[in-house]
Amino acid sequence: MTATEAAWEALVSAALLGTDRRPPSAARGAEAAGELLDEAARRTLRRRAGLRPGPAAVPPEPAPEDPRPELPRAARRRLDALLAGRAAPAPAGGRRGTAPDLAELLPQWLSMAGERGYKAPAAALPALLDAARARTDLRPRALALAGPRGLWLARLNPDWRFALRGGGAGGTLPDPGDARAVRELWEEGLFAERVALLGAVRADDPAAGRALLASGWSGERAEDRLMFLDSLRAGLSAADEEFLEAALADRSRNVRATAAELLSALPGSAFAGRMAGRAVTCVGLDRTAAVPTVVVEAPHECDEEMRRDGVTAVPPSGRGERSWWLGQLVEAAPLSCWPARFGGRSPEEVVALPVADDWQPELHAAWCRAAVRQRDAAWSRALLGAPSVPPATGPGTSSLAERAQLLSTLGPEERARWVADFVAAHGLSEAFQLLGVCTVPWAEPLGEAVIDALDTARDAGGYPWSFSGVMGLAERCLSPAAAPRLASASAVPGAEEAGPGAGTYWSEAFQRLTATLDLRARMRAELDDVPDGTT
Repeated sequence: MTATEAAWEALVSAALLGTDRRPPSAARGAEAAGELLDEAARRTLRRRAGLRPGPAAVPPEPAPEDPRPELPRAARRRLDALLAGRAAPAPAGGRRGTAPDLAELLPQWLSMAGERGYKAPAAALPALLDAARARTDLRPRALALAGPRGLWLARLNPDWRFALRGGGAGGTLPDPGDARAVRELWEEGLFAERVALLGAVRADDPAAGRALLASGWSGERAEDRLMFLDSLRAGLSAADEEFLEAALADRSRNVRATAAELLSALPGSAFAGRMAGRAVTCVGLDRTAAVPTVVVEAPHECDEEMRRDGVTAVPPSGRGERSWWLGQLVEAAPLSCWPARFGGRSPEEVVALPVADDWQPELHAAWCRAAVRQRDAAWSRALLGAPSVPPATGPGTSSLAERAQLLSTLGPEERARWVADFVAAHGLSEAFQLLGVCTVPWAEPLGEAVIDALDTARDAGGYPWSFSGVMGLAERCLSPAAAPRLASASAVPGAEEAGPGAGTYWSEAFQRLTATLDLRARMRAELDDVPDGTT
C-alpha cells in the first residue's frame, strides 16, 4: 500500500471510529472533526484530479433524417401539454370537474397530426415514447409520428424496445419499386421493419407482396408467419388463393385458422365451395310444415378433411361438439349459397324464417360472423333488423356485440343513421358498443340523437356518471360544431347553486363536454396553422 493509500485509509478509520477515539492530530472535539473533513476534501480532490481518463465510448450512429415537415409552433406547444397531462392524477372524489381530459385527447391529436404528415419535434421524442410504452393503443400513431428518429432512439433505451417489435415502428422504408433495397431490408431488417415493409409492398403491388412473403415462408417463426399472413387482409383477392390453400397445411394451428378465415372471405374460392357443400347439407328448409321452417342437422363428426380446412375439432369449455362444428361450417360458407337453398328468398326473408329445435341463436350467430368476414352489407342489414325494434324481439340478432360488428360493414352515413334511430328508440343504456363503431366525428343525425338522449337522461333525474362511458365517447366523437347546441344544457339549475345535486353534476359534465369540443376545434386549427379567430 502506498503512502497516499495508507493516509486515505487512516482518514476512513478515523471517520468510522470517531475523532474522539482516533483524532487525526492533536486537535480535539469540533476542531478535530473539522480538520478530518478538510483533509478528506483535499485528498478527494487530489484523487479525482489524478485519475487518467478512460477510453472514450464509441458514439452511436447519427440519427437518420426525417424529411417530413415540422409541426406549427402552436401545435408543438399543444403536443407538450398533452404529453404532460397524460399522467395527471385522477380528481379526488371521482368528480372530473369541467376541464377536458388531456389523456383522452392525445390519441385524436396524434391521428390528426399523422393525417397531415408531420414529424414529432426531437425534444418531444422521449415523452412520446414513454406515452407509447404506457398505452398500447397509442403505439401505432405515436411511433408513426416519432418516425425514423424515434426508432433510432428506441434502440438506445431498453425501456423503449417495444418500438422495435410489431408493425408501425415508423422507420424509413425503401421505395416498393426498388427491388434490391426491398430485398435487403426484408432479409436483414428488424421484425417491425419487415412487417411495415410487407404492408407497404402489398399496398403498392399485391402480387409482389405475396411473392416477398412466400420467398422465406418456411423459415419464419410461427408467430411471425401469423402476423405476416394477416397482412394479406389488405388487398385480398382470388390471386392469393393458391398461397392460402398451401397455408392450410401449415404446422401452426393459428396460421391454419387464419388461412381458413381469409379463404372464407373469398366467396369464389375452392375452400368456400367446400364449406358451402358441407353447410347446405346441415341447414335446409322444411316446406311440409304449416309455416316454412329452417331445420338443422349438425355434423356428427369432424373428419380429416374438415380439420384440414381449418375446422377446430375440440370445442371450448361449455360448448357442444356438434353446435361448435356447425358454427364453423356456416360462418365459412359463402352467404351467396343460402338464397338458392331457401327457394330464392332474400336475406331478410331467410333471417325472418323460424328455426326448429332452438338452433336459431347458433345459426344466426354464424351468419353474423360470415357477414362480417365477407363484408356483406345486405346480410348485415337483415341480421341487424330495424333499429326501432326492441333488441330481444324480432328476427336477426339481439347481441349488441354482434350488432356492432355488423354495423362495421355498412357505410359511415348508414351506420350513423341506424345508431341514431336506435338511440332515439331505446336511449343510451345499451348504445355504448354501437356508438364505438361509428366514424369520428359522428355524422348527423347521430350527434343530435346523443345530445337529445343525454338531455332526456338528465331530465329523468339520474346522475351523469351512469352515462360516463357515453359522455367519454361524446367528448372524443361529437363534432365540435355541436358545442353551441350544448350551451343551454351547461347552466346550473337555480335551486342547486348553493350545493351540488344531480343538476350541478350534469352542468359540470356538459361544461366539460363543451370545453372538450372547443379544445378539439383549436387542436385542428393549430395543426392546420390557422390563426386564432379564423376558420
